[in-house]
Amino acid sequence: MEPPAEKETPKTETPKTETPKAETPKVRHRPTVVSPSLQRDMQRFKRAAPFLVALPFLCAITLLPAGLVIGPKDAWTKQIAPARRFGLSPQTISFQSADEIPLKAWYERAWSVPVPKCTVILVHGSQTNKTGMGYTAARLLPHGFSVLMLDLRAHGESGGKYTTFDYREALDVETAVRWVKAHDKGEPIAILGYSSGAVASLLAASRTPGIAAVVADSAYLDKTDVLHRERDLLSHAPAGVVPLSHRLELWFFTAPGFAWLSRQGFFLRTGVAFDGPTGFVQDAVKRLDRVPVLYLASEKDPVVPRAVTEELYRLTPNPRKQLSIRPGAFHSALGGDPRGYIKVVAAFLDNILGTTPVAQAEP
Repeated sequence: MEPPAEKETPKTETPKTETPKAETPKVRHRPTVVSPSLQRDMQRFKRAAPFLVALPFLCAITLLPAGLVIGPKDAWTKQIAPARRFGLSPQTISFQSADEIPLKAWYERAWSVPVPKCTVILVHGSQTNKTGMGYTAARLLPHGFSVLMLDLRAHGESGGKYTTFDYREALDVETAVRWVKAHDKGEPIAILGYSSGAVASLLAASRTPGIAAVVADSAYLDKTDVLHRERDLLSHAPAGVVPLSHRLELWFFTAPGFAWLSRQGFFLRTGVAFDGPTGFVQDAVKRLDRVPVLYLASEKDPVVPRAVTEELYRLTPNPRKQLSIRPGAFHSALGGDPRGYIKVVAAFLDNILGTTPVAQAEP
């Protein structure tokens, strides 16, 4: 017989007592009060964010073209040839412009006459230096004229970080006039300028008393028009003839859209508008009622048409003004007939000064 099965004692479960959870105190978030003006400022910032991101790029494309143009560059400072190659033996002189730019120049006193007829201040155009006026200086000396060959700011040996081409350069010309007045007391002073140097010379003469005469070779009225004409001219030149940097300069300052940006960059760098104050060339020549001016132009100048020179001549009130259209198709009245150019200049100065031409003056 099997033993009787043991009865299982039912297990009684001990009731679990739950530990009450600590209640997390509720954080009451106070509503942030944003003023309406701050909300507007935040909205404006969000709208301006794309512009702020693009600002460095805009600054670069605005300032870079101006940096290409305002100089200085090696081509502007390098001598075309030493003075002796032109037959000159000048002394180097130094002075400072009204806005404290250190300037250099070559000065040579006339040796063909006992007393020089006058001192001619020679003012080069942009992107060259005083040596670009070497031929003219060497041919004027035998005619009895002393010469001062000026390096404009940012060109040649002169100081300065930028050029304005003509407007601020007039200060350099005025400084040269003051030096001549102090050095050659009592002698007449004439100014001969080329291209942008001619514009600077006209401006300086219009506000500097005591100038006997001005010779303006290939002066212009509108700098932007000059750039457009130069761009069209160089567009037909072979790729290797014109430096790429110069092509870029012309493109940046004439291409739609970029032209405006480039001019803003030019103003930021120089403090002067690229084209100068409106009508400043016209206003300058209208004030030359006491200064005789000889206007020179190349007959087929592709950059400054003879009609521009004729307009400058018309605007000049002095009755002793003269106009000479020279042969050639260059942006210089000198290029087509150099000897004839010198004879016209010397004859004009002799007529204005009342001096006697020097016989057999050519070296």
